[in-house]
Amino acid sequence: MCIPIAAQVDNKVDIELYTFGAGENYWEAFGHTALRVKINNIDYMYGFGYFNFNDEDFFLKFAKGKMQYFLGIEETNLEIDNYINQGRSVWSQKLNLSSSQKKQLITQLNYLAQAENRYYHYDYFLNNCTSQIRDLLDEVTNGEISKQLKGVQTSKSWNDLTFPVNNQTWMNLGVAIAYGVPAYQVRDKWSLSVFPEDFARALEQIYTQTNWNGKQVQHNKADKQLVEYSFVKTHYAVISLVSLILIGLFIPFLTKFTIYLWLSGQSLIGIALLFLWFFSEHSIAVWNINLLLFSPIAFVFMNRKIFHRFSLVFLISNILWLILALFWTNFYLIGFSLVNFIVLYKLRFVSILAKTQIQKN
Repeated sequence: MCIPIAAQVDNKVDIELYTFGAGENYWEAFGHTALRVKINNIDYMYGFGYFNFNDEDFFLKFAKGKMQYFLGIEETNLEIDNYINQGRSVWSQKLNLSSSQKKQLITQLNYLAQAENRYYHYDYFLNNCTSQIRDLLDEVTNGEISKQLKGVQTSKSWNDLTFPVNNQTWMNLGVAIAYGVPAYQVRDKWSLSVFPEDFARALEQIYTQTNWNGKQVQHNKADKQLVEYSFVKTHYAVISLVSLILIGLFIPFLTKFTIYLWLSGQSLIGIALLFLWFFSEHSIAVWNINLLLFSPIAFVFMNRKIFHRFSLVFLISNILWLILALFWTNFYLIGFSLVNFIVLYKLRFVSILAKTQIQKN
């Protein structure tokens, strides 16, 4: 299903950039970008945000950062109605491209829509549904977008634009743990234009000599309940987990079990972070300070002798994490830091009691 290209593409061809707001599912959390191409009675929406849960080893590829997304084509009316029915905001910008630019863009879209060309290597911050369209528009306009956005520094980072995600509590917990130093680095406007709404705003604001970039038109206002920020919905996962661990630590007959369970659990998290850093293609996960909080070797502290010998290292690593977290204003995981300090105290207390008991005997 492709748009036919006439010998002469004229002003009867309408091309619009569509920006859709956030949805309820975690893969819809940051919105979506698509291109509408209309020629006479032919009206299609091109979007690069398609994936298939049923792909072989989908979740393993997801963990390794080797996800394959593809270009999909849908009838415009059906696509817009689908987003409106979900309560998601819908914005459009008419792109007043020249005839040659329209022809070049349609030719490239049709090429990418072919079975052998439609798949691409997806990356949340480097290569997604928005950056694919941004790069296509930049190409057909001779780099007008990149010339004005690259190198223009902002005060924002990828973390600022993606965290916390509205009403996505488990997703927030996951990204708060998985984000490494690159997530907190200040980015230029080009790097931030990989997000749908930010690209739409940037496109509206840039100056073009040919005046091809249109103004935004709002087609539908999202249901307030869908997009409004809710502290409980955003934080209940981390609050619940920390609360359960703290309760277990202060109930005498559960204390030892809770300590061992927590040390084992944080070791598994730490090992997962090492995998993301060294054995995956998730560039956002490198240099992760959370390895100081979730130590991959925490399980060895279940041995009292080992803990007594290395407890100071455990203490220093958690203090260092706390300092770095405060520097980046990453308070989301601070409850786990509190848990570690309590575990450290209780293990030291148990160790001292045991040593005193041995001396008495």
